Amino acid sequence: MFISSHYNKVQLDKEKVLEEVGLSKNEAKIYLALLDLGSATAGKIAEKTGIHRSNVYDALERLLEKGIVTYIIKKDTKYYQATDPENLLNMIKEKEIHLTQILPELKLAQQLSKPRPSAEILEGSLGLKTAFYDLLKYKKTIYIVGVPKEAPLKVKYWIERFHKEHAKRKIWMVHIYNPGAKERIRYLKTLPYIKVRCLPEEYDSPVSLLSCGDEVLIIMWDLTPIVTIRVKNPTFSKSVEKWFNLMWNIASDV
Repeated sequence: MFISSHYNKVQLDKEKVLEEVGLSKNEAKIYLALLDLGSATAGKIAEKTGIHRSNVYDALERLLEKGIVTYIIKKDTKYYQATDPENLLNMIKEKEIHLTQILPELKLAQQLSKPRPSAEILEGSLGLKTAFYDLLKYKKTIYIVGVPKEAPLKVKYWIERFHKEHAKRKIWMVHIYNPGAKERIRYLKTLPYIKVRCLPEEYDSPVSLLSCGDEVLIIMWDLTPIVTIRVKNPTFSKSVEKWFNLMWNIASDV
C-alpha cells in the first residue's frame, strides 16, 4: 500500500514538471506511460492512463510533432514509444532559441506602448482656465509655486469659481506665492482646501510651475496674452512635486 502510494506521488510530481516545461496534462501522462510500457498501441496507452482513446490519439499527434514520441508499424498497427528524455531538454532549448529571436521585437513593442511625453502651448486666460479645469480629473492635490501678486487679476473672471469647484470636489490646492502678495495670501487662507505660503524676496519670478497628476503647467504671467506650456509626463510631474516640497520648506507663513 505504501509503495503504491509513493509511486503515485512520484508520478504526479513528474507530471507536474512535464506540464511546467510545456506538455499538457494528457501529454505528460502518456509520455510517462510510454517510458514504463516501452512500446504500446494507442489502446494500451488508453488502458494504462485512463484517458479516452480519441484524446490519446490527439495527444500522441502533438507529442510526435514535439519529437519526443516516435512509432513503428507492426502488422498494420502503430506502436508508440518515448524517445530519449534528453529530447525534452532539446525541446526547451529550441523554445529558448525562438524566444531569443523575437525578444528584440517584444522589447520594442513594450517601449512603444509606454505613454509618450507630450507638450502643447495654450494662450490667454481662457487657455489657462482650460488647463486648470482639466487637472480636476486627476482628483489629486494641485501644487503651484512662484505665483506673482498680479496673477489673480489676470484670471479674475474664473479663478474664484475654480476655487469653489476644487473645494467642492475636496481637492487641495497648495500655493507658494511670490513676495508682495500678502493680502492675497491672507484671503486664500480663509478658503477651504487651500494651503498657501510666501517665498523670500530673492525667489521672485514671473513664471509659475504647477504640478498635478501626470501634468505640469509652466505659466508665463509677464507675457501678453498669458502663455501656458502644458507637459504631460508623470516623471516630470513627480520631479516638480519634489522640487515644490523643497520650496515649501523655504517659504514662510504670512
